[in-house]
Amino acid sequence: MEYEVVIGLEVHVQLNTESKIFCSCSTRFESPPNTNICPVCCGYPGVLPVLNRKALELAVRVCLALNCRINKRIYFERKNYFYPDLPKNYQISQYKLPLGEGGYLNLPSGKSIRIKRIHLEEDAGKLIHQDTYSLIDFNRTGIPLLEIVTEPDINSPEEAFEYLNWLKLTIQYIDASTCDMEKGYLRCDVNISVREKGENTLGTKVELKNMNSFKGVRDALEYEAYRQIDCLKKSIPITQETRLWDDGKKKTFVMRRKEEAHDYRYFPEPDLVDFVIGEELIAKEREFIGELPLGKRERFIHNYSLTLKEVDILISQPKLADFFESAVNILNEPKHIANWLLGPFLECINSLKEGEEIKITPNNFAKIVKYFLDNKLNNLSAKRVLSLALLTDKDVDKIIQEEGLIQVSGEEELSIFVEGVIKDNPKAVGDFSQGKQEAIMFLVGQVMKKTKGKANPKVVREILERRLLK
Repeated sequence: MEYEVVIGLEVHVQLNTESKIFCSCSTRFESPPNTNICPVCCGYPGVLPVLNRKALELAVRVCLALNCRINKRIYFERKNYFYPDLPKNYQISQYKLPLGEGGYLNLPSGKSIRIKRIHLEEDAGKLIHQDTYSLIDFNRTGIPLLEIVTEPDINSPEEAFEYLNWLKLTIQYIDASTCDMEKGYLRCDVNISVREKGENTLGTKVELKNMNSFKGVRDALEYEAYRQIDCLKKSIPITQETRLWDDGKKKTFVMRRKEEAHDYRYFPEPDLVDFVIGEELIAKEREFIGELPLGKRERFIHNYSLTLKEVDILISQPKLADFFESAVNILNEPKHIANWLLGPFLECINSLKEGEEIKITPNNFAKIVKYFLDNKLNNLSAKRVLSLALLTDKDVDKIIQEEGLIQVSGEEELSIFVEGVIKDNPKAVGDFSQGKQEAIMFLVGQVMKKTKGKANPKVVREILERRLLK
């Protein structure tokens, strides 16, 4: 507890463009290796890059959402970067004049994380390591990236985890990127140092790489914080270096000495003329921002009387939050709509096969919930209707009619089934008579089985209790 952890994050986000940042090659993820390449993105002599306007617009949108000051002069530099997966041996990036500066992101915990800079750059290729050799796929070369760098404002692995989640949500809400980490659309490097509490000077920082999830970032930071604190306690010098995270061993390992800016020998990109963006472009992108996740979170809590856990799950996906509100506008039962969305709806989605598309509309979904609340459908029948409507958006009434799922609530009709179950299950009847309450649920289940799930379980239980307590 006598030490303080200081963390800064560098997040790389792939922007939602159909083509690369300086050429017309596709950004399609599923393409075969080395098919989305051309002389421009591979850096052949004599070719000229051309800036992708869409990439610039999305980058401006992110800067605005993160409260940055926009540098209207667009100026690119060459960053000499001699890695095997970068065919040009340099990367076109922004160093001296980033697109955005001086921003911040507020977190639900109440802390505000300052954004130092946001800049555009191109991605490198991908190395595929085999036992004795490595392969290179250049499809990613030239993919438009936005690098978002924080100030060293983060003081725990949990705080880093919170920041990453809310940064990802913010970018998804403005449709600037899908942030799909499995596809490499969002990647994170971290800088971490430790110092004694009360010190103003930063300790020696270490950069961590190779973390493929937010949980991986949190785990790597936890390990590295303890490692550095242990070094300080034992008076072992901490070296400024880049370390790799091994998720299997849950340890970090030295990769290389940490480079500084002068190691990259930045100089102006001669093939891209710098220019100034106008207020019209900035104003247009500001209109796309709309309600951001933290504002939506506060509004959902205030308007719908839901728990924090329910709200956080609902807003964790922009489409899910929009679906919820559309359904509530049709059926003003936010608690029940949320229960069905976070329960049966998400269960159905998680069981979908690859390629299956959700087609149910909020109107049809709200109708299912209404029929359940009106006792027209019981729980099992409502789930059945939901599963049949999810991929087709077939009319709920038609499904109920075709499947014969209208709930049976009439006592006269249900009494016939109840009497049959009592006659066929004397042991359960005897158990209930001896005070074993779970026996009544067994009998209810038997009636549900005989009615093929169509009986109203509440009415069935009432009939059984009256009959058995005579």
